[in-house]
Amino acid sequence: MVALAMGLSVGAVAPAAAETSAPADSGTQVTADVGVMAKTTRAAAIARARTWLTANGGRPIPYSMSKYYQGWRTDCSGYSSMVWNVRTASGAAVNHNTDSMLRGGYGTPGAVVKAISWDQIRQGDAIGKLGAGSLGSAGHVMIFDKWANAAKTSYWVYEQASSSGGTAHRTHAKSYNGYKPYAYTNFSD
Repeated sequence: MVALAMGLSVGAVAPAAAETSAPADSGTQVTADVGVMAKTTRAAAIARARTWLTANGGRPIPYSMSKYYQGWRTDCSGYSSMVWNVRTASGAAVNHNTDSMLRGGYGTPGAVVKAISWDQIRQGDAIGKLGAGSLGSAGHVMIFDKWANAAKTSYWVYEQASSSGGTAHRTHAKSYNGYKPYAYTNFSD
């Protein structure tokens, strides 16, 4: 694996049933292997989101900011990167953080999400606190599934959270933590 600044890693895919720990940060930054991100569909993204609900012997993948599953960091932003299948030009997993998703970096040529209104959110988009000041436990990102009621005051999300112990599919109120909606920029549909 190639270590990135801030302890993030981009690397080869680990064995399917294995959960691995992150390597020590060597301080090496990835500057090559940045390419145009491949498009994905919303249906494919949601199908990938569901896989972590039972990928751990029928249980959810446990939450960790330092462990990896199949090349993806097992925190909220690593999970979202997996759902969107964000990879470098050579196919290595890109594990964004809540800041780089909105501001760019870590193996992609710019931001992978953009701010939108609640009326614009669609399945596979993101909800959370992203951008400046969101690193570590200060930020969070979830994958929007669908509205939970006709009034659009609560929604279903897929998320990787320490509060649930890992991957979860659950509802939150639209006012939850003051989180905002973001569109993933590389859907083909």
